[in-house]
Amino acid sequence: MRPHSDSRVETMPIDTRLLLETDRGDLVDFLRQRPMENVFLLARVAMDGVVNENSPSHGRFYGHFGAAGLDGVVFFGHRKGVVLAGDDEDFVRAAATLALGREADWIILVGPRGPSDSFLSHYRWRGRPMHLNRIQDFYVLVEEDLPPIHAIVRPAEISDLDDVVEMSEQMLLEDFALRPGSLSREGIRESMRVKIRDGRTWLLQDDGEIVFKVDVSAQYSGGSQIEGVFTRPGRRGRGFAREGVAAVSAELLQSSSFVSLHVDRENAPARRAYERAGFRRRGEFRLVLLQIEPT
Repeated sequence: MRPHSDSRVETMPIDTRLLLETDRGDLVDFLRQRPMENVFLLARVAMDGVVNENSPSHGRFYGHFGAAGLDGVVFFGHRKGVVLAGDDEDFVRAAATLALGREADWIILVGPRGPSDSFLSHYRWRGRPMHLNRIQDFYVLVEEDLPPIHAIVRPAEISDLDDVVEMSEQMLLEDFALRPGSLSREGIRESMRVKIRDGRTWLLQDDGEIVFKVDVSAQYSGGSQIEGVFTRPGRRGRGFAREGVAAVSAELLQSSSFVSLHVDRENAPARRAYERAGFRRRGEFRLVLLQIEPT
C-alpha cells in the first residue's frame, strides 16, 4: 500500500501518511509484533481508535510504508508527546522530518533507545534545544513474578485532588529537573482531575496521610503501563513505593497480561523498589524533554 495524496504533501515525508480508521488492522498487527514495547500505542487504539480528535489523551498516528507494507509508526499526541515504534532507518528519518515540520510543536519524546538515538541524530542540529536527554530502563511485571501483596491501595477520589496535584507537581519538578514555578498548576489540576475521574490514579495511605501515588498511563486487555510514581519525601525509604506499585499492579493484572514502566537508569532507589515488586528489566528507552521557550 502506498501513501494517499495529501493537500500538504510538501511537508509530508515520502512513503508516509496519516493513518485512518481503515488502517486499524494493519496498525494493530504491526504494533503487536512488540506488544510490551508498544503497550502505550496499543492501549490508545483500543481505547480511542486510530482517529479521535475529541480525546485529549489521543493524537495522530503516522505510518511509514516500505516494500512489504507498514514498517514504522510515529504518534504525535495532543499533549505534545512523541512515541516511536519501528527501527527502519527510512522510517526514523521520516519521523524526524515530521518533528521538524508539520509536527514541530512537540515537547517530549519516549521511544526505544535504538530508533530514538537515530531520530535525534536527524533532529538534533535543526530542531529546538533539549532540556533533558536520558536513558530509561524498561521494566515489565507478569503475574508469576508478583510478590505477596501487603499494602491496601485505592483509586483516588475528587476529594483527594489537592493532595494529588501537589504530589504530581513535586514529581514532575524532581523527575524533569525543572525550576519551581515553571509548571502550570492549573494544567496539572485539570490533568489530574481527568485521571481521577477515569480511575487512573491510585493512592496508598499511612496513618491517615496519603504517602504514595501512581498513575495508569495505558490499560487494555493486552497490557498496562504505569507512570507518575511518587512517595512523599519525608516518607521515603520505608517501602511505600515497592508495596504501592505491587498492589496497583496486582489490580491491573486482573484484566491485563502484564504491567510495564520506565525508570531513569540513574535512579537506583526506584529501580530497587520496582525489582522488589517483581518487575524485570526488558530493555532501554530514551526520554527527551525539549526546552520550553518562554512565552
